[in-house]
Amino acid sequence: MDWVWAIISMFWTVGAWVVASACWTTARRWNAMGVIENGVGFRLRREENPFGFSLAYRGTQLVAALGLLFVAIGIAITMGWIARAL
Repeated sequence: MDWVWAIISMFWTVGAWVVASACWTTARRWNAMGVIENGVGFRLRREENPFGFSLAYRGTQLVAALGLLFVAIGIAITMGWIARAL
């Protein structure tokens, strides 16, 4: 049963890594373009609304940082389950 929990923890860690890297990449792309678009007509430009743009940009970076925190926790938990299984 310990191996099952180790595998579940591994998937948790990989999922957190995907979320963190996607958020970080998205935030960098937004910053490079200076425009945030959601694909349905909403557009937020840095020049028109610098506070809103900064809030969205920093919020996305915060989600990426939290994702990295979950990656670190997931690695520790996965290693714990693997050590316990061995």
